Amino acid sequence: MYIVHVVRQFYPAVGGFESVVRELASAQVVAGHHVSIVTLNRLFKAPKHAVLPADDVVDGAKVVRVPFFGSTRYPLAPSVLKFIRDADIVHVHALDFFVDYLAWTKPLHRKKLVVSTHGGFFHTPYAARLKRLYFFTITRLSLAWYDGVVGVSAADLELFSRIRKNGIVCIENGVNVSKYANASSVTPVKVILALGRLSSNKRLDRLLSFIAALRQYDPAWKLIIAGRTWDIDTDRLAALAETLHISDAIEIIVDADEDKVRELMNCCAAVASASEYEGFGVAALEGMSAGLYPVLSDIPTFRELVTRAGVGLLVDFSDAKAAASAFMRKWPEIEANYSWVRGKSIDAAAAYDWRRVSQAYMELYDIICGTKKRTILGVPVCVGTTSQSVELLDDRFERDTSTIVAFANAHALNIAYRDERIREILRKSVVLNDGIGADIASLILFGKAFPQNLNGTDFTPYYLQNTRHRYRIFLLGSRPAIVQRAAERLSRRFARHQIVGCHHGYFAKDDTAKINALIKASNTDIVLVGMGNPKQELWLAENLVTTGARLGFAVGALLDFVAGDVRRAPLWMQSSRVEWLYRIIQEPSRLWHRYIVGIPLFIFRILSQWLFGAKTKAAEVKLSKTS
Repeated sequence: MYIVHVVRQFYPAVGGFESVVRELASAQVVAGHHVSIVTLNRLFKAPKHAVLPADDVVDGAKVVRVPFFGSTRYPLAPSVLKFIRDADIVHVHALDFFVDYLAWTKPLHRKKLVVSTHGGFFHTPYAARLKRLYFFTITRLSLAWYDGVVGVSAADLELFSRIRKNGIVCIENGVNVSKYANASSVTPVKVILALGRLSSNKRLDRLLSFIAALRQYDPAWKLIIAGRTWDIDTDRLAALAETLHISDAIEIIVDADEDKVRELMNCCAAVASASEYEGFGVAALEGMSAGLYPVLSDIPTFRELVTRAGVGLLVDFSDAKAAASAFMRKWPEIEANYSWVRGKSIDAAAAYDWRRVSQAYMELYDIICGTKKRTILGVPVCVGTTSQSVELLDDRFERDTSTIVAFANAHALNIAYRDERIREILRKSVVLNDGIGADIASLILFGKAFPQNLNGTDFTPYYLQNTRHRYRIFLLGSRPAIVQRAAERLSRRFARHQIVGCHHGYFAKDDTAKINALIKASNTDIVLVGMGNPKQELWLAENLVTTGARLGFAVGALLDFVAGDVRRAPLWMQSSRVEWLYRIIQEPSRLWHRYIVGIPLFIFRILSQWLFGAKTKAAEVKLSKTS
């Protein structure tokens, strides 16, 4: 897959989402993907004449730097469009010009778009009212064009769910756990480390007040600040430390490299952050990966982190005395169990390894691009040829678990759209594309049709002919005489399989247990159920496991066709994908509403899905432990 990441600042800039993009891109390169990063050609804190090279390679990913003009708060760089032309997916990081511009030009570039929120731009007080208005208007409209929105924390997910109800998932950022692995002091020393930018929202002033209050209990406590310059200079911090009479307890290291940070960690036992807002909290997790005990401000992101990790202390740094008191009550426990606490921090950080996060993103990309499945009206439909689908079902059979095989035509998808029960059943099933309606939906939503038409009438016999297994098969559906004739004809046609029984589909609900017992007694491997949508899918969902069969096919009118009770359209109509017209002519009173009313309604619903970008819901994306 060709992935293009778009981010306003990148290496040699060092920061939160700069690090995220670098780590994610690196993991994707290692996984064998083609990755490019489009970014701005100047660093915001550098002089205007300090233009970076237009082309570069960082960790195996191509870096393209583009010129910009305007404010650094909203830098304008329209030339980005030239560098996404060949992308399979464009992944935008943080909310800025790129998010809006790529959204509103989507009708031109027509690329699949994903955005990672990274906290948005709402955590600083600057222009707060204007940003709030922008969020609920322009940002809401821009995100409607995105095929997937990724909240990088539970707090982000909650925030952005206010303006994006569908197509939003939570994939928490990762941490390079090997960078500082096991780097903390192996003994409980009284030194705390603060990592990250020297920025106002990190509230380093409160952290200094906390240390001053802590030294009232024990003057041995010290603080090391290792950060990158931003909107607070070191002289200001030094002046505050002098005012608090803790200059001898504070060390400030600016722009330290990784080796220097490891060296500093080696003489620390805890990592602290008094931040007022964090989209994710990379610095805290990097400290934990070293074995440092986290002492964090009581904000939603850190609350989630400490709860999940099972280690750490949340305090209110705005009340320095209370925060220091809470830590000093906790310190004897930390000191007495230091090796355990240290190991707990390391283990907790390991769950955020970038390989797992990259895998979660690739699952999301696959869903959005329709690589393996294409979600149509809330139903994930498998993508594959007939031979690939045979292999898939053979593998499912060998897992020794019950699997429902369903076929998604326009009628079935219309039913699923209206009925949440059916959608849930189909989400747990192997669903294959059936008919021209599914292809039209795929073309509109994903820009390409399915590889082959896998309708149940043709694919089910194909599967029985080409599977590597010998099956015991039970038929359920149609009228008594029809299902009996179908059984006889299938026995002759597929001699290597055994038809072990059949039963008509016009039975009372009270007879279900008896039929299940009959199927189970026959040691059936496959049940072919032809009762029409949605009755057949509901029956399989409620009864397949009870029958003991491993595969249950919802085959619609297959038994009628096999028995000869209903004629197929001529081959030229089948190949022209207009068999539905032949069926209307055969059974106008039964099928006119399904096709004459149902098809226009289906197209309208597909266009609505395309327009509002809701191709995936959180429930449809299995994102391992990162979601």
